[in-house]
Amino acid sequence: MSIHPINTTEYIRSTYLKYLKTIKPFQDEWYRVSFAEALEKSDMLVKGPILEIAMPYKKGKSIEDLVNEGVLSKSFKNLQSSDLPYDRPMYVHQVQAIRKAVSGRNMVVATGTGSGKTETFLVPILNYLFREQERGTLSEPGIRAMLLYPMNALANDQMKRLRRLLENYKEIKFGRYIGETDSSSTRDEAIQNFKKIYPQEKILENELFSRKEIQETPPHILLTNYAMLEYLLLRPADSSLFAGSTGKHWHFIVMDEVHVYDGANATEIAMLLRRLEDRIVEDHLERLQGIATSATLGRGVQDYPTIINFAKNLFNLPFVWNENKPEYQDIVEAVHIPIDQIATNIWGKGTPELYHELLEQLNNFIDKKIDQFQCVQSFNEIINRYELQPLLQEPLQIINQNPETIIQRYLYLFLQGDQNIHTILSNLESGKTMKMEEIAIKVFDNQDSIQALIDLIDLAVYARANDDGISLLPARYHVFARALEGAFLCLNEKSHKILGPEKQQRLFLTRHKYCPYCHSRIFELATCTRCGTPYLIGEEKLGSQLIDDESEGIHYLHDQTYLVQNSVMYDSLTAQKTNYYLLKSTGLNDEDEDEIIADQDIAPDLLDEEIKLENKFLCTHCGLIQNKGQSRLCNCTEGNLIPITKVKMIRSRTLRRCVSCSTRHSQGVVYRFLTGQDAPVSVLADALYQHVPPSKADNSYELPGQGRKMLNFTDSRQNAAFFAPYLERTHERNLRRRMITYTLQANPDNLKKKITLKNLLEQLTFQTKKINLFSQETDLDTDLEKLEKHMAIWLMQEFSPLDRRISLEGLGLIHFTPIVPNTWQAPSFMTSAPWNFSNQQAFNLIRYFLDTLRFQGAITYLLNEKVDILENEAFAPRQKEFAIRSNESNAKEGIFSWIPKKHSNSRKDFLLRYLKNQCSHVADQEKEISYLLTTLWEYLTDSSSPWSKVLVPCDLGGKKGIAYKVSHDGWYIQANLENDFSGLMICDTCQNISQEIIGDVCPTYGCKGHLKPLSTNANVLKDNLYRDLYLNSEPIVLIAQEHTAQWTSKEAANVQNQFINGWINVLSCSTTFELGVDVGDLQAVVMRNVPPTTANYIQRAGRAGRRTDSAAFVLTFAQRRSHDINYYNNPEMMITGKIKPPVTVLTNEKIIRRHLHSVVFAAFFRYAKINWDKKFTTVEDFFFPTDNVDWIKEFKDFILSKPIDLQNSLTRIIPSNELQKSMGINDWDWIKELLNDKDPKVFDLAIADITDEVNELEKIKQDAFGKIDPKKKDNSNYLNEVINLERIIKEIKSKDLLGFLGSRNVLPKYGFPTDVVPLMTEHLLIDDARKIQLERDLRIAISEFAPGSEIVAGKRIWRSQGLRLLPNRRWEEIHYVVCKQCKRFFWGYSAKEIPLSCSCGASLTDSHNTDLKGKFIIPQQGFVAANKTSTPGENPPQHTYASRTYFTEYMSPQTKQLEEKVLEEDTDFTNSRIKIFKAVSPHGWMALVNNGYGKGFDVCDVCGWAQVVDFSQNGNKRFEKHKNPFTQKECSGKTQSYHLGHRYMTNVLELKFEGPRYDQAPMLSTLYAILEGASEELGIRRDDIDGTLYYRDFHESPHLILFDTVPGGAGHVDRISNSLRKVFESALAKVSNCECGEETSCYNCLRNYKNQFFHDILQRGMAIKILEEVLANTN
Repeated sequence: MSIHPINTTEYIRSTYLKYLKTIKPFQDEWYRVSFAEALEKSDMLVKGPILEIAMPYKKGKSIEDLVNEGVLSKSFKNLQSSDLPYDRPMYVHQVQAIRKAVSGRNMVVATGTGSGKTETFLVPILNYLFREQERGTLSEPGIRAMLLYPMNALANDQMKRLRRLLENYKEIKFGRYIGETDSSSTRDEAIQNFKKIYPQEKILENELFSRKEIQETPPHILLTNYAMLEYLLLRPADSSLFAGSTGKHWHFIVMDEVHVYDGANATEIAMLLRRLEDRIVEDHLERLQGIATSATLGRGVQDYPTIINFAKNLFNLPFVWNENKPEYQDIVEAVHIPIDQIATNIWGKGTPELYHELLEQLNNFIDKKIDQFQCVQSFNEIINRYELQPLLQEPLQIINQNPETIIQRYLYLFLQGDQNIHTILSNLESGKTMKMEEIAIKVFDNQDSIQALIDLIDLAVYARANDDGISLLPARYHVFARALEGAFLCLNEKSHKILGPEKQQRLFLTRHKYCPYCHSRIFELATCTRCGTPYLIGEEKLGSQLIDDESEGIHYLHDQTYLVQNSVMYDSLTAQKTNYYLLKSTGLNDEDEDEIIADQDIAPDLLDEEIKLENKFLCTHCGLIQNKGQSRLCNCTEGNLIPITKVKMIRSRTLRRCVSCSTRHSQGVVYRFLTGQDAPVSVLADALYQHVPPSKADNSYELPGQGRKMLNFTDSRQNAAFFAPYLERTHERNLRRRMITYTLQANPDNLKKKITLKNLLEQLTFQTKKINLFSQETDLDTDLEKLEKHMAIWLMQEFSPLDRRISLEGLGLIHFTPIVPNTWQAPSFMTSAPWNFSNQQAFNLIRYFLDTLRFQGAITYLLNEKVDILENEAFAPRQKEFAIRSNESNAKEGIFSWIPKKHSNSRKDFLLRYLKNQCSHVADQEKEISYLLTTLWEYLTDSSSPWSKVLVPCDLGGKKGIAYKVSHDGWYIQANLENDFSGLMICDTCQNISQEIIGDVCPTYGCKGHLKPLSTNANVLKDNLYRDLYLNSEPIVLIAQEHTAQWTSKEAANVQNQFINGWINVLSCSTTFELGVDVGDLQAVVMRNVPPTTANYIQRAGRAGRRTDSAAFVLTFAQRRSHDINYYNNPEMMITGKIKPPVTVLTNEKIIRRHLHSVVFAAFFRYAKINWDKKFTTVEDFFFPTDNVDWIKEFKDFILSKPIDLQNSLTRIIPSNELQKSMGINDWDWIKELLNDKDPKVFDLAIADITDEVNELEKIKQDAFGKIDPKKKDNSNYLNEVINLERIIKEIKSKDLLGFLGSRNVLPKYGFPTDVVPLMTEHLLIDDARKIQLERDLRIAISEFAPGSEIVAGKRIWRSQGLRLLPNRRWEEIHYVVCKQCKRFFWGYSAKEIPLSCSCGASLTDSHNTDLKGKFIIPQQGFVAANKTSTPGENPPQHTYASRTYFTEYMSPQTKQLEEKVLEEDTDFTNSRIKIFKAVSPHGWMALVNNGYGKGFDVCDVCGWAQVVDFSQNGNKRFEKHKNPFTQKECSGKTQSYHLGHRYMTNVLELKFEGPRYDQAPMLSTLYAILEGASEELGIRRDDIDGTLYYRDFHESPHLILFDTVPGGAGHVDRISNSLRKVFESALAKVSNCECGEETSCYNCLRNYKNQFFHDILQRGMAIKILEEVLANTN
């Protein structure tokens, strides 16, 4: 069964639209309709499905044929492996590659996904080994071939292939040496450990499982990754792999997925391979053969020279390409079957009816309703009926062939003659794509035949020529969805009335500053998500600031104030740090006291936040704001003056309480029309998951989701880590509610009667068990008590929902009714004047009052003795007991007051509104309300009251005493699942659904709306996503987990294996699963963002459909960034776009120097092994030896002895004479950058780092030990402290030595960043802390690891508690100033080093002239995690984000002298109107600073504890009481305020535009256009390059600085410099083709998250103007 592309896409589209309409409510009907119309525009939010066909590869000779020719050994016949059949024809390109490799050539195989690249190197390797066996040397242990993989997931996958391949050939030994390879001393122990992770894998005698086995008898074939190869080269224990009698056999070096090595990555690997080659052959490189493979490498012949150069530099081996001599062509590309050879013996066109009938029978076979012979018989009958009998002859001949594949073969032979197949192939060859409706017209001459097209594709995907052949039509469906980037409103209704009908739109979902129809100013719209009140948000500017921004018909008055969009707001969904305006005149509601008490995260300053409302008038044409009562100030004739209300906040610029309904939240309550990064993707992924068919495997019933699987990709490991628990939690919320409705539907009596929560709990537990909802692997399926507890939690989450608007009750699907005697009569104080309630009205009012308590959590719980709400994350963030008293509220204790104490509450507010509407004649309304509430409280809490089982007393313990709670036992549940809306009402304003109360008063706090019968307004529910899900979705479990580099290698392998076996069924990956991993039966892939390049997209999409008989389905979500939106608009550019070849740059001294260090340490370790028989494994072995040898001194002495062998190695390894000279190879000056007594270098710092840390802990331990008093009975506190400190010291000393040196930048670190720092977790007493490894490049760490920041890993949130600070160590302090006028960055080690004035003339001592100023420290020792973790919630963890990056200077790292760069004219622009001058340098220094929220961080100089300084603090020194984050001991140290910063050197390109002088805005707009153009034109990841402005001379336009974001440089800006005209042309096309207004910008052209500081001034029109001038020729 396949995913139906049209139905699934339509379901995804409708789900997304329903979601947006549901979460973005409006009070006003016009807004609701206009928003819906904007959403529903064709291709506005969802595009697709787009059909792609991978053209089949051409078959050639078999292995048998090559054996007969003498090319291959006869021993291939003895393999007897179904993975490499002897007589099966191979692809032509495989044969070509095998011939080249057997002849000894180095080669690059670039043949596409699913093209059999593995065989192109495995067959030659096996042939080499067979030839050795013929010569009698195969029995000699030693590596012949090393297969090097970029990540463990791929190596693990390849090992499975080797096991199947070599199962019957015991003479060839193979092994895997990666981080998880067992270090057990015996083979048996290693095998037992292997079985725990891979229980389904066979154990072969020719596979080596342990490190010891591999070291003692190195295998013929070794699989490893680059990080492990680094270890192997360093450790003497692994020397047998490279030296001696077992190290002399090396021949093949194979690198799979070689395209991932680009720029700095390629530099790392190139240096690693040079070191390997030096160890195994020294300078005899002719003994080695290099093979590189990739599915995505370049654009064909035009890129072959670049690919050859890349391979030569990477392998340090000869690769050539001679167009005229095939024998000198070291690149192998795919050979596809010509269309006329695929569709042979054309017999005509099939009909839709024919395809439908054939597919129906095929599905019967797949569903095991008929066997293959019955299926063939059915096919025959159908074909006979359509009078196609002559075509049956060949299909009938296959009946006696392999019975398992006769259906595939039958369909292939029949359909290959169908003209419709030929039409599809001819339209989609050469990487073309088409929308389904377009190809349907091509095939069937009408768009209505899409279903017939789908049927035909399903049949053709299943059809195969032979057992292992590729499908007749290897199809893939692509669907793209996009984020919202806001809602924008033209208020000039007057002008639109006189325009044509096609120009009536006034609400836009793309950003404009001015209306494209009437040219009036456009305003950004936001709403309160609870009550739907619309707000305008923006900032006020004087007309003098807007002169350059004038539009047609608008002229600004210099001294008047105008409302304009504020796009510099942080990229948050809530509208923060802006001004707020209501589109009406209104008053301010009093605050809801219940909300204040219930909000656990409420900020103290929010309680007394002062808000004032000012009535204003707004011109709908120009945006002028004026006071009420003034005559019109502007001269506009096109627009009207309309009343608005400005919300004025006294202290804050973020509205945290809705003016209309008083809803409050500390992060803000007014939401912009943006979609979050995770919520929409989870909605879309869940929609796709519902359409993924269950697995047909025998054990699928036991697996989560009945074997359904889905892969989710994202570029960021943090995004991948957060999305896994987020998706799982949101799916469980929907599943919980669906199971409740499912249970209610399962028993028809439930729909007719009222049932209690206890009764429903019993039924829910039974139904969950009955349908086997939870997999056999979970406790919930085997432990009935745990299942019952889980179901109780589900029901209590509905009884008191946090998200009431989308709860079952909030959507009218159920309602709760208090249980009181049928004979109950309302008390007289409710039936008498002024209230005069009927019995039913009194009951309704009491029920509503109790509902207000139920919704706030003042309730008792099912299974209260088993469900601890304080510990259970299911109730977060309301993990607190709440109760109520008459008039004694206490926010700290969670006590509500029935009668409000200070403000108002829902009960009082409701009665006030009721009296005003129904009983306005009542004189003293406050008195009447107070009397009713007081008397009613006394009545309800009387022990003899009929309501005594509904509102029950509870002893809160201690001094808290007695308070009351709503009892869960006192309510019935009534189901409303059949659209019976009797008794249900909906507010005509806020759209909230409730039961009927009294009159038409809305129960929503502060709402002025009126209740209407839901039965006559049910149309509002038709587009509600959640109601549809709760009623109709299939109840299936989803188990999600992340797969990122944050796991240890062992845990990552465990997660990978669980996913492949189906126990985890949704995997949220970064790039770790992107390459070549075979994940089995997988149909669906979701991409949380558009990948950086087409190569990434192809790899990710290629994970689906590899081993299924159905088309793959790929769903990609375009986030709010220019890269993503651009490819949403042009999806074919991503699906089949240009793939730029990678580049190997060998000039990054920082990277090369670390490899130099690695060579040095490897030589010393071998020296120590030979002379002392010493092995260094742990930190203790080297830094804290127990053998009384000072190994640090021995190491220094070894280096200073200047061994000649070491110098020879370095000379062979360092790539060029120029580098050898600059790094001091020949004169041994390189030592000064490793060891330096006068100026400590990396190894000196590493020594101090580890020894000071351990010594300090030992001192603390001895202090604690000394406090133990033998005379005291209880010394447990001190003993526990000693034990804990001993554990920490032991863990530190037992750290892997090489890993430690890598983390301190002494040795290479193969995550590829150059300045890696950790967030330390190993000191925590948490099991998961041992499974993760959190490390970041320092430039990223000062944001992601900054104190207070949170990191998600392993479904936990780890919080940074401070900076790692070792005893007797200080951070480097750097003073800095950023000029406010020109943004130039000045720094120095003291304030005296900073000049008094900037080159632009501005004073740097006046704080008014500086943007940023202060001291920053560089946290090179890393950060420390807090000792408590939490569970991820609705929003991604918070980071204190870094400031923007600044260019500081050019400075040589060797001389430390500033360099003056001379800019030279680019001759490509000599005749342009604007001339370009440029300079490229590898010595550009960048600085970036994280100043927290503006005032930096309080940091303890003693222990490193730190916290971000809050806005409310005054910035003076704070002496915060705190604990050492590492030891958890009280620290008496004092804190100082610092910023966090980093300086690094990289490659920069400086550009000067000589012509008219432009200021900041146009040059920034041009800068970001060029960066986008470079990314697109040259295939550079946008995150790998960035830019800033640089004022070399303030009297000319600011220069543009483009830089590589990787410290040390990656060569990207060199490529930009060499292709500048093409880059400019691409940039111009980018900004010219955008749909936003030229006077602004959007995420499709110039905006991204990182440049949000400048969003308000970025204008694509400015960039267009400058780029057109640059590219214009004056001749």
